[in-house]
Amino acid sequence: MTNGSPATRGQSAAISELLLELGRRVDAAANASRLKPAQWAALRYLAHAPASARTNSAFARYHHTTTGTVTLTLKALTEKGMLERKPDPDDGRVVRFDVTEAGRKMLEGDPVHSLVAAVDALSPADRARLTDILTTLLIDDQ
Repeated sequence: MTNGSPATRGQSAAISELLLELGRRVDAAANASRLKPAQWAALRYLAHAPASARTNSAFARYHHTTTGTVTLTLKALTEKGMLERKPDPDDGRVVRFDVTEAGRKMLEGDPVHSLVAAVDALSPADRARLTDILTTLLIDDQ
């Protein structure tokens, strides 16, 4: 990413702060629940991932973190009754995770729902532009 002019950098910094504030608000709501932000991320991922991708290594790749960190997160969710560990029927070395009924119930109160509602309130054209912009930011950051 280029730095641009001083005026652009000021505006860019302001936009960056707004994006960070959005994340802080969702994290604050997550912290007020029984789950930590990383646990919410794992629960969301596992609720929508195909069976073949419901492993600690697949989630670690998706979330750009280590398998050790993910293992602790998934263990905590399992101990809270949100996930169930199951051996892969085709490969006994692989453990898959399924979201339990308690986990699905928890997802009904997911703090990200307020952010989804705010995005839903945007016009379709604004949502498309926002998607393009955020995708560009994420690609440029890699």
